[in-house]
Amino acid sequence: MPDTEDLAALTVAELVAHVRELRSANAQLRRQLHPAGPPLAAHALAEELIRQTSLLARLGIEFRDDLEPLALAQQALQSVTINLPADEATVVLLGADQQPAHALTAALGAPRLLPPDRAAELITQGSAGWALRHGSSVVLLDLANDIRRFQLRELQAGGSLIATPIRQSTATIGVLIIYRLATHAFSSSDLILIESVAAQLGVAIGAARLHQQHRLRQQHILALLNFGQTFTASHTLGDVAAQCHTIATETFAARWGLLFVRPSPQSQPAWIAPANLALEAPVAAAGGAAQLTADSQSVVTMALTDDLTCIALPLIHDGASIGGLALGYAGPQATPSGLDWNLLELFARQTATVCATLQLLARLREQTQLLEELIAERTNQLQRSRDLLRIVFDSLPEGVALLDESERLAAANTVFANQIVGRHPRELVGKTYAHLLRMIERAAPTSIELLPDPRAGRQRLRIRQMLPDGARSYVIERMDIPASHGQPASRLEFWRREP
Repeated sequence: MPDTEDLAALTVAELVAHVRELRSANAQLRRQLHPAGPPLAAHALAEELIRQTSLLARLGIEFRDDLEPLALAQQALQSVTINLPADEATVVLLGADQQPAHALTAALGAPRLLPPDRAAELITQGSAGWALRHGSSVVLLDLANDIRRFQLRELQAGGSLIATPIRQSTATIGVLIIYRLATHAFSSSDLILIESVAAQLGVAIGAARLHQQHRLRQQHILALLNFGQTFTASHTLGDVAAQCHTIATETFAARWGLLFVRPSPQSQPAWIAPANLALEAPVAAAGGAAQLTADSQSVVTMALTDDLTCIALPLIHDGASIGGLALGYAGPQATPSGLDWNLLELFARQTATVCATLQLLARLREQTQLLEELIAERTNQLQRSRDLLRIVFDSLPEGVALLDESERLAAANTVFANQIVGRHPRELVGKTYAHLLRMIERAAPTSIELLPDPRAGRQRLRIRQMLPDGARSYVIERMDIPASHGQPASRLEFWRREP
């Protein structure tokens, strides 16, 4: 090969030969790196990994659209049967009691529900149950032989099967079963993909259940907040007791809920019978727990029988214990599982507020009734005293007139009204003194004369009328009444007829 250090010294022929030599070496390298024939196994593996990643990404996106565990299981089965070499796929989801809550199976079509007894059989006697109990995947490459060997009960009699658990955090909530008609049809990459699908399904179902729990908790909180706003003055403690029992059974899954309230601050809590509700509960035994929680102002848990537990919460209002709330649960455990103590405390606070409000309204009604009775009694006494004063006024031989501080007639006896003015007393009350004098002057010519009076603080007048039947005169004695006890000053006049 010519020296390539100094290309400028080469001729054209030498450069062309050098280029041909480089092209030949390059072609030889290409043939060594990419031999003719089918693709390398690495290419196939890369394509399989890309397909699996695409499937998992698509499942992750689809799982975001639904927040119902059953809908998520349907989506997973449809995606698995379409995108995987699977002839049939089954999902069994467990409930809180570790029994099948939902069971779906799909084979060349839309998922369908699996009968409950068949789902229970898979869990108790099939490979799905083994996967749930041990928390790991089960791979049966020759189902016919493996069923006989391990005495399993499966939906199919032959082929290949993978059962992998569906986990939520540290708990196993279900199992995913993938089936193929052929034997030895699954590889290690298939197992990894199926376990990845089950893991994504577990995360999605966990998020959906958490969303349902939060939504249900919000509903319970709103119901408890509305509990304190639904009661009015027309309701009774019996209505509150009935509502407490309903909330205890529906919201907190208790067998019964009993309300105990102190009639007075120093008395023992008494059971409040629910209104319009027949209730069978150990009231006496629960009353002991209510007494303890009211005295200690703390939560009390008591086993009433071998299969009945009572949880009693104090009803505290303004720092004082006004009673207790007792809830009964089946089972000997000290604390029922899944109990939301924050909601229970909110329930007790709302109940205490409602009971205290109704007790306050009851006391206000009692005080109002006593006040009304006292007012009626005082009114009758005043009326009787006024009647006696009226009798005394009307029995006097002279006219009597009582004027207020504005010189208006406040009261007059019949002598003054009928004989002097000539009107009914009701027609004169409220008239000014000047108006009364004008009424007298219109009846007949009238003259007024001021008379001396040796007594201090009094005035004497004489009024003379010229009537058709003769002259008639009155001596008027005025007596000022000073203001006292919040009453304004007034004036009392006595009209005595002269002979």
